Amino acid sequence: MIAKTKAIILRNTNYSESSIISKMYTREFGVRSYILQSVRKGKSAVKPSMVQPLSIVQMDVYEKPNMSLGRVKELKNTPLLINIQDNMLRKSIAMFYLEVINLCITEELCEEELFDFLEHKILTLENSPNITLLPQRFLLELSAFLGVSPQGSYTAQTPYLSINEGVFVPIEGSDTFNTQESELISSLIQGKELEKSNASLRKNVLQLLIRYYQHHVIKNKQIKSVDILAELLG
Repeated sequence: MIAKTKAIILRNTNYSESSIISKMYTREFGVRSYILQSVRKGKSAVKPSMVQPLSIVQMDVYEKPNMSLGRVKELKNTPLLINIQDNMLRKSIAMFYLEVINLCITEELCEEELFDFLEHKILTLENSPNITLLPQRFLLELSAFLGVSPQGSYTAQTPYLSINEGVFVPIEGSDTFNTQESELISSLIQGKELEKSNASLRKNVLQLLIRYYQHHVIKNKQIKSVDILAELLG
């Protein structure tokens, strides 16, 4: 059966002398792997530049139930991500997104709303003029889809966000964000427009959100791209 789907490229692996196997997150079918034949020898209508990781593609695919490796009939970019490729900070954020998605999105997750969220975040990274807090927003908003979104909000009575409990709490501890960090997190959760934040605060919040994910989602796995990203965001 030929089916139409949109997909986000997650990872490519060379296969044989000229082909690749591309792991994708599709809107209709969740995580899928497809073989793209002759891509690396220029004999295919699909070029390597079209399937760079995090690219958004529209495809016609041969789809069967319980299929482990699919085939692509036709593929095109929707759209080309020119700004991400040409800007070092945008590219670094894209690599961070990819690492987080590959760690967090399992084959069991097949949600059109999650795909739409990821697509929106990629397009925001491509087009937004202000990108310094996009990684922090991404982690917080993705946590809702993963079922671990922080609960409550920053108030005078609950000025600390607890990493272990996932809620804003009244007492500071070894696992809590400080008051500035907690206030920034609360504002991001509420989608407020923020005045300019300083580099140190942005980096601290990003590192603490990684700790939050390590506790609740990825079980202490490392996110390697975060250190370089934190420096660039400064």
